[in-house]
Amino acid sequence: MPHPDEPALVAYVAEHSSATALAVYDATEPAAAFAALQAAAAEISQIRHPAEPDTALPNWCAVLDDDGVPVLHLDMKDEIRYAALVVRIVLDQLAGGRVDGRLAPKREPKSPFSHDPRAARYDGMDPLTELDGRGLPPGFPADFPVPERATLVLAERSRTGAVEHAAWRRSTGPFTGYLDQLRAYGCTFGAVPRLLTVGDPGNVQYTLWRQGAGGTVTLYQSSAARLPRSPLYWYVSIIWQPQAEPPATAVEPDEAPDTRPNPTGPAAARELAEFLVPTQLVLGYETVMALATAARALNGLVNAPPDPADRRPEPAVIASRFAPLLGRLDHDQLSTVRHVCLTMVANVLANGRRPRPNGLTLVADEDGYLYAADLREGVQDAVDPAHLPAFETGAVLVQSAPMITEALSGIRSAPVPPPADRYAWLFAGLAPQHLTAARDACWQILDE
Repeated sequence: MPHPDEPALVAYVAEHSSATALAVYDATEPAAAFAALQAAAAEISQIRHPAEPDTALPNWCAVLDDDGVPVLHLDMKDEIRYAALVVRIVLDQLAGGRVDGRLAPKREPKSPFSHDPRAARYDGMDPLTELDGRGLPPGFPADFPVPERATLVLAERSRTGAVEHAAWRRSTGPFTGYLDQLRAYGCTFGAVPRLLTVGDPGNVQYTLWRQGAGGTVTLYQSSAARLPRSPLYWYVSIIWQPQAEPPATAVEPDEAPDTRPNPTGPAAARELAEFLVPTQLVLGYETVMALATAARALNGLVNAPPDPADRRPEPAVIASRFAPLLGRLDHDQLSTVRHVCLTMVANVLANGRRPRPNGLTLVADEDGYLYAADLREGVQDAVDPAHLPAFETGAVLVQSAPMITEALSGIRSAPVPPPADRYAWLFAGLAPQHLTAARDACWQILDE
C-alpha cells in the first residue's frame, strides 16, 4: 500500500545515498521498530551491486540506537536508482512488524555550518555541533591551514573520538595551491595506493604527517551526473588524528589527478593491505582479496552461456570449465583453499553476521581440512571423480567469497586503519601458513 511520505523519503535517500539515516520516531514499541529496521537492513544487504554482482550494493548498512530512537544507516554511494527499492523494503518491514510511529530522516542537531552530504566520505563518524574559535574541529592543530575562498560543509568526529574530518567546498574552481600551504605548514606527504583512486579521475589523495600527528588530504570534484541539475563543486577533505606514523617514503605532492597505471595481482594487494589494516591483519586481508579475485574469475565461468549440444548435468559442465584454472593446483592446495574459505564462513555464521544457510554441513577430512559435505554428496554422482576436488573448491570459492568480503567491507570506507581486534575474529582458527598457502594458490589460479 502506498505510504503518504514515500515520495519524500525516496527523494531523501537519493540525495543522501552515501549517508542515509532513516529513523522511526514516536514508536509505541521501539524494540519492535529496531527489529523491523534490522530486518530491512538484512534485506537491503542482499541486494547485489550492479557492476559487481559478487558484492553487496551497500558499503555499509546497519541499525543503531540514537537515544532510544532506532536509525537505519545506509551508504550505497552513487547508486541512487535503488532509492525507491530501499524505501519500499523499509516500509514493508515496518508494516509487517505492525510498527507504529513515523519513518523520517534522522533529525540532526543544528549545524554550525552549511552541511553538504556529498562531502561525507567515511563511515563511523558523528557530526560535530560545535567548532572551536577558528571554525575548525577542536582536534585540528594550531594554525592549521584553512583553504581560501571556500565554505566549510562538513565537520565530524569518529565514534571513538580519536579521528576528526573536515571538508570545504567551492564552486569557483580547484583548490590550486592548497597542497603548497600544507607543505609550508610543515606537513610531510606520503603516497596512497592507486587502487584507492581508481575509478575517480578527479581524485588527488595523499597521507599527511606532522609532529607525530596526521591523516589524509583528498582533493576531488563532485559528479555532475549524480543528481539532476546539481551544481558542480570542488572539495578538499582532511582527516586528522593526534597520533600517526610518518610515511615510509615521503613524496612530493602533485595536484594533477592520479594517472598511475592500474595495478593488479599480489603486489597491488599487498600494497593496499599494508595501507588499510594493521600489521596483524595484512596477511588475512591479502588472502581475502586473492580469494575474491579468483572467485570473480570462476563466477564468469559459472555464468557463461550453456552449449545446447552439451547434455551433461550442470555440475559436470561447470567442473569441466573449472578444470583449466583449478587444474593448476595440486590436491593439498585445493584442500587448503576450501578449508580457508569454509573456516571464514563458519566464523561469519558464528558471529551472527549471516543466517546459517539451509543444509550447510561442514566436516573435517582425515587431514583436518573442512569440506562442505552436502555439496560433495549432491554432485559426486554427476561429476567425474577426477574433477570433483576442483569442482568443490571452485564452488566453495564462488559461494563463500561474497560473504567473506562483505565482512571486511567497512575497511575501505573507514577514515583510518581499524584496530586489529575489530576484524581478527574472521581469521580465528587459521594458521599463517594456511592463509599464505590459500593466498598464493589463488594467485596461481589467475597466473596467465
